[in-house]
Amino acid sequence: MALPEFTAAQLFIWLLVFVRIGAAFMIMPTIGDAFIPTQVRLVVALLFSVLIAPLVSGSLPPMPVSAVDLGILLTTETVIGLFLGTVPRLMFGALDIAGMIIALNASLSNAAVFNPALASQASLPGAMLGLLGLLLVFVTNLHHMLFLAIADSYTLFVPGAPVPIGDFADMVAHLVSRSFLIGIEMSSPFMVAGLLVHLASGLLARLVPQIQVFFVFMSSQVAFGLLLLALTLSAMMLFWLRHFQAGLIEFLNP
Repeated sequence: MALPEFTAAQLFIWLLVFVRIGAAFMIMPTIGDAFIPTQVRLVVALLFSVLIAPLVSGSLPPMPVSAVDLGILLTTETVIGLFLGTVPRLMFGALDIAGMIIALNASLSNAAVFNPALASQASLPGAMLGLLGLLLVFVTNLHHMLFLAIADSYTLFVPGAPVPIGDFADMVAHLVSRSFLIGIEMSSPFMVAGLLVHLASGLLARLVPQIQVFFVFMSSQVAFGLLLLALTLSAMMLFWLRHFQAGLIEFLNP
């Protein structure tokens, strides 16, 4: 093989690997969060592509002859990479759902703050749970499983093969419903406590109409919500971490 042909083939391998990895790193939690600079994400994606390119080069198709075939191949790799980044991102959505329910039942709904992980406004408990979940992923080295999932995806989604759009849609729908269920289960103590507080305030308002129930229960509801959050925070995060790890294992061993 001549040197220009060898160089072109090697650049094609790096490009094909980088397209999938770059698309996954663009939206994946940890490295794909909004507070990570774009230059850092680009450099990490390039280094990771160079590292795993020799390992997956055997499963890559030959370089297409026409530009149309090359564009189709790069498009399919981009779709697969976006799917790989969406899977763990949807698992993180359970923390935001739990935070919104906690804020609603603890009278903290109006305390909206900027969530750097989502680059948007979120509830105060949701932003805290999101950053805490990100910290736990790094502490427990679960981010290694995220990188391993991307590397092993070349055996599950072979480059050049048709993209299983139906399976992708089913997986996304399953993860959305599962994240919503996990968020509800995490915030279930606050839902029960909020129901009891509202029942008590309603009874007090009916029995003693002269009392300003809103002003009496507002501060106590916030204090009780923060106390309940302090008591249940560790159990909630361990519950979510166990489901997050199980979801990654299920994805790695489909």
